[in-house]
Amino acid sequence: MKTVIIYYSLSGNTKKLADFLAAKLTADKTPIEEQNNNTSFFTMLRLIYHVLLNKPSQIRSLRVKPSQYDLVILGTPVWMMRLSSPMRAFISQEKRNLKKVAFFCTEGSSGGKAVFEIMSKLCDKQPIATLEMTQTDMMELEKNQKLVDFIDVCRRQPENVEAES
Repeated sequence: MKTVIIYYSLSGNTKKLADFLAAKLTADKTPIEEQNNNTSFFTMLRLIYHVLLNKPSQIRSLRVKPSQYDLVILGTPVWMMRLSSPMRAFISQEKRNLKKVAFFCTEGSSGGKAVFEIMSKLCDKQPIATLEMTQTDMMELEKNQKLVDFIDVCRRQPENVEAES
């Protein structure tokens, strides 16, 4: 089974989790990058505007082709209880190329379930697994049982796995 982790990370938390998952799953990984990839005040205002209005960002082309993978694991931060605009853009552009999906998110304290529902609708498919990670959960990745369970589901052959959450 060929797996790729595609993620967006602004603060570094989602990247840290993507790196950990890629190592445990022996998966390829690639970040989603915005066209205007800086953290200036005006960029942050634009991101907030996009998130509040559920608008996608302008993103760069990926270095990988999602259609070449059996499982695509999508990772995003939760912003103001909403899906990040770069991930929204990616899913909107690539949903036809996603065979099986799993979702993970990093969040301050909540919002992941709503974000996963939006991601499922945008993808037009249910994920084989989902994983919400709060800042507290991120402190000890090796000892986190829900992370272990997510990895276990993702290791199984996607064609034999029913959608789980």
